[in-house]
Amino acid sequence: MKRLVQQTEIGEVPVNWCNADPVTSSVMEAVSFVTPVLENFFIRTVVEGTRTHRDEELVQRCQAFIREESNHSCVHKKFNSSLLQHLGKQPPALAMVGALLNGAARRLSLSKRLALAAALEHLAAVISKLYVNQQPKLIFTSSFAQELFEMHAREELAHRSVVFDLWLANGASSRINRIVTIALVLLTGAAYVSIAVPWILHRKTGRKFTKTLAGLGSFVAKNFRDTLTHTPLVELLSFVRRDYHPESLVDDAHASGV
Repeated sequence: MKRLVQQTEIGEVPVNWCNADPVTSSVMEAVSFVTPVLENFFIRTVVEGTRTHRDEELVQRCQAFIREESNHSCVHKKFNSSLLQHLGKQPPALAMVGALLNGAARRLSLSKRLALAAALEHLAAVISKLYVNQQPKLIFTSSFAQELFEMHAREELAHRSVVFDLWLANGASSRINRIVTIALVLLTGAAYVSIAVPWILHRKTGRKFTKTLAGLGSFVAKNFRDTLTHTPLVELLSFVRRDYHPESLVDDAHASGV
């Protein structure tokens, strides 16, 4: 894994910094806010998962993964701080995700936590692949945000197999558990986005309810066909296959952006 380094200074972030569109910007901001919460769970789980392993190569990959995730978290926190100048506070739905992950950390076995982390990383890799493919259509008015999201997507693709391989090394669970795990991840992710995006948009529109609804409706109508065409449902559900491995999502050249 080749670590990428954020080069651009953050500067001022416009309210609608992606495609000059409040909904698109709100979706990206919802992703940025939840990223440090998820990565904290990944880091804690991987650290514990590597304690019992003698496979030097796997341990080194896990250590590189931890460094990258820590860097992602720091840079996203910096970006999120700038977003708070417009929003005032973080989306309330963030507390729901944090509470669920903290509960999982306290109550689930290490194997089940690794399964959850592997499913979340699978989701991140699929979304990152979609982002890399769609990025040429995005217009940014914040160079920092553009570099941040591209850097994060490339690194997610590059280390897409680390948590999965650590999970296999600790004894992967049955197919039923895979189905339950990915279903819970997708349902929780959908719930978070469904709450966080309208909340952020509501703040961007001056807390005007009708303007928020109109913005959401217009966005859905404009992107409905494209959403149906490009939603990677098959890839998301591929996690439940017995022969699934994250390496099959993309080739190394695509992952590195060559």
